[in-house]
Amino acid sequence: MSDSLAGVPEISSTTYDRLAVGDRFGPFEESFAQRTSDALRGPVGTSLAGAHAPPGMLPLVTLRALRRALNGIVPGGVLTRQRFVIHADLPAAADVGIEVRVSDQAQRPSGLYTTFTFALRHGGSLAAVVEWTILAP
Repeated sequence: MSDSLAGVPEISSTTYDRLAVGDRFGPFEESFAQRTSDALRGPVGTSLAGAHAPPGMLPLVTLRALRRALNGIVPGGVLTRQRFVIHADLPAAADVGIEVRVSDQAQRPSGLYTTFTFALRHGGSLAAVVEWTILAP
């Protein structure tokens, strides 16, 4: 995976309550590297060659896309849920486009829950949909 986050802050100055359902960001392009896919495929500390990106690649690229979308990671949030729907195998080494959308927000007694939906496309086709729900303090 190339380090394409140069110039994107690590910490965002925004807050989750400034976001609204329907906000869209991207698409952002991320690269899957064969060596990263291989490192995520087997036991920790080993590398196992393969033709397709393992599911563990999805949290990595969606975190990078979220950082781009929000101009950094919003501090204090807690990831409460992740959901992955894989529509097609992704190659172990490829470029993917990722669109980010705020798909839900709910204020509960424990805080503000914000759900982001990530649509990953490869070769013009939808390859995966990832949802993250984050609890803001």
